[in-house]
Order: sequence, then C-alpha cells, then structure tokens
Amino acid sequence: MNALAKVRHLRDLQTAASLPESSKFWLEKAIEPDDVRVYTTRKQRGGYREVCQPNDDGLLRLQKRLKEFIDRKVLSSHPSVHGFTRGRSTVSNAKVHLGAKAILTIDISNFFSSIARSEVVTSLQGSGANGEVADAIANVCTYNGVLATGFSTSPVISNLVFRPLDDIFDSFAGSNGVTYSRYADDLTFSGDEATDGMLTFVSETLSSCGFLVNPKKVRFQRKGHRQVVTGFAIQDARQLRLPKWQKKALRHELYCSETYGLEDQARFREMDEEEFRIHLLGRINYLAAVEPILAADMRRQLDNL
Repeated sequence: MNALAKVRHLRDLQTAASLPESSKFWLEKAIEPDDVRVYTTRKQRGGYREVCQPNDDGLLRLQKRLKEFIDRKVLSSHPSVHGFTRGRSTVSNAKVHLGAKAILTIDISNFFSSIARSEVVTSLQGSGANGEVADAIANVCTYNGVLATGFSTSPVISNLVFRPLDDIFDSFAGSNGVTYSRYADDLTFSGDEATDGMLTFVSETLSSCGFLVNPKKVRFQRKGHRQVVTGFAIQDARQLRLPKWQKKALRHELYCSETYGLEDQARFREMDEEEFRIHLLGRINYLAAVEPILAADMRRQLDNL
C-alpha cells in the first residue's frame, strides 16, 4: 500500500506530504487565469510551446511538495520509463538500444496538454486516493482542464497516467522480440527489425487513449545509417556517443573562442562572457556523460581560454 492509499482527508494529505496550512486554500479550488502567468517559448526543433507558471509563491512551493510526495511515495517507476524518474536519464534511455539493427522512434504531440483532469483524477484514485483527495490534487496540478506545461507536478503526474500504456507497449515489445523505452513523450522500439505494423499498433493505441503521434517526428533508423535515441548516437554497440555534428559544432565554438577571444565569441552569440562560458561548460558536461576522455580535453581547453 502506498502513502496515498492511507490519506483519507485533506488534513491527512497535508501531513503526509508536509504541506503548509495555507495549502488548503489551493487544494479546495481550481486554478484560475489570475493565478498563473502563461507565455510562449520557441522549441529547440522549431515551433512554439505554451508554458504556464504560478504567480503565487505559495502555489509554486505547494506543487513542488506534491511532486516530491507523489514521486517518492506514490508512483512506482516503470522499468521502461527513463524520463522524470530518479536515477535515470536520456543516457540510460539510449543505452538500452545500443547496437540495435533497427529502431522506431515516435513522438507524442502536446504530451502534457493531452492529459485531461479527469484522467488525473482516475489515475490518482487507481493509486488509492479517494474522490476528495484526488480532486484536491487535480486542483493544484491542472489548468484549463489539462496538465500544464511548466507545472513541476506535470512530469510525475504524466508518468502516473501513462503507466497502463507503458505496460501495454512493454508487453507488445516483448511479444515481438523488441525493446521498448520511453523518455517523456519520446517512445523508442528497437530490435532486429522495426515495421510499419509496429507504428500502426502504437499510433492506434495512443489515439484510443487521447494521444496523437507527431508524424514529423516518426523515424525508422536502420543499421549502417545514423541512429540516434534521445540525443545520443547508438551505432557503436560498445558505448553511446554524441552525434558527430554536435561534437564538430562544439569544437568550432572552442576554436573560435581561442582564435578571437572568449569575449568576442560570446558577443557574436549574443551572450555576456560568463553566460557563454557556462553555456560551453554545460555542453561539455553533457558530452562527459558518454565520452569522458574527449570531454576532459575540451574542459581543459575551455579552462585555458
């Protein structure tokens, strides 16, 4: 029995999740437009994303406390899920597909906003919450009737809601001799072959549950060609690598910084010098997760600038 199954009233929830007395105000009402700030950001691969942030610091802290409570005491991590899961990452997600002959990657459109408040309530009740407690948590975790991108609770709640589908896809993969993993809205299937039949099954299953596949991000990747899973090249069965174009771009940034000076290169990138240095260090640290020797050389190069 998880901790949520022992919670029978709001007072129990406040105690179990270490919520302040002021949380009762938010738990008893739906979030309204004046309670949040909604803005648009550009996606890394093109397009725009609508992000929602609480205006009230108390609501922000409440969401973080609930996120920790659900993550640590309610949600049982699915073995195939690597996103928003303690101890797992894009690296662990890519590793399970190392050396595969064929890969199918699928992206879900508008992942968080495809999850309705009613599904949140149903999933919480399936985890042991009664109606009152499930409604109270949904009040804090949804906006305009869906999970909101930008709320700290959305990732862990999405894993809770998606759990039945993870079970279906894991079972489907096992029956077809392939490996399944998911990182947030990215689904990956790998094995000796990846077929149109797999794509059809996954698309129809997702559609039946209110999720839609982004057709622009469906990729079949086969041995002998570039194979990338959650940002890492997996062609080498021995280890993950960063794609060549990313390493080339990073080398170029360091070369330009050495040639023209860090300050001038930062100005060219429309950053101040310290911001640009932190940016480069972040990219080097990302490389270090899979190619530590190369990353160490680049870090020394950056330190010498």
